[in-house]
Amino acid sequence: MSPRAPISTWALALALAGCGDGGAGDGGDATTDDDGDASGSATEVGDASTDPADSTGAVSTDGGTTGDGPVPAGLPCDAPFDYQGHAGCQAIVEGLEVKFFPPPAGERVDRLAIYLHGDGAADYMENWAFSPDIFAWTEARNTMIIGVLSPAFYEDGTVAFGAAQPEHADQVAVTIEAFLAAYEPEHADQSLYWGVSGGSWFFASSFIAHVGHRVPGVFAASCGGSGVSFGWAWDPMTDAATRDAIPIYFNYGTEDFLAPNIIDSIAEFEGMGFAVDSLVHQGAMHCDHPISEPTLEFWSRYVP
Repeated sequence: MSPRAPISTWALALALAGCGDGGAGDGGDATTDDDGDASGSATEVGDASTDPADSTGAVSTDGGTTGDGPVPAGLPCDAPFDYQGHAGCQAIVEGLEVKFFPPPAGERVDRLAIYLHGDGAADYMENWAFSPDIFAWTEARNTMIIGVLSPAFYEDGTVAFGAAQPEHADQVAVTIEAFLAAYEPEHADQSLYWGVSGGSWFFASSFIAHVGHRVPGVFAASCGGSGVSFGWAWDPMTDAATRDAIPIYFNYGTEDFLAPNIIDSIAEFEGMGFAVDSLVHQGAMHCDHPISEPTLEFWSRYVP
């Protein structure tokens, strides 16, 4: 069920296309400012501020209680950092590097929002994938942002979800499962996913097909699709309940070099009965269109 798939020429082109190295914007002009933060037309929603981390960098709670019992302790923070007033942590979780923004002490997490970066991972390394509107929307809904660094690389050493295979899907799922166990979100079966370029390619090629039944959720895939999945570890045709818990949104431009593959991915998932929707930007090149705003619009259909 999980043969190793070859990395095709167009998949290798993901690393060369610039989506994830500062070229993937969050608005129509796909520009970044001097410190690498994405700029664009996505509407900012509310106040994106949060409490800073404590001086020790620990992310465990103060032992307070909300809801049905003690607040889970969460995961340790290897390297605290601040990004535009948001207290973040960089850590190794189940062998993979992650960045996450834990809730204030004593507060529960309702669900996870998980980001898979573009090839080259500049959007992850420089944090600009975590835009102000993403922060504002998630904080208002007690949703914790997590970014995962790809465990896969191209032959030239470029870190890339576009090089990822089914075995890498298992690695990412194990890391997500560790977060679910540590934070016990109320909606553990409704994580929110978003990605660009290689990250979206990975959603379509391996992640949903091999581990979607383990870590289901709402998927917003921007400027990426694989054309065909690399086999299936579960059967969406017989496990309709899980399939129906995995709606998928493809957000792409007509001039994207991956557009034919995205269209084929849409056909594959629709043919298996998934709820699939798409937003097509006429004349837009690879990732040269809004990312955060369509992502939040799609998530809001399932999480008011």
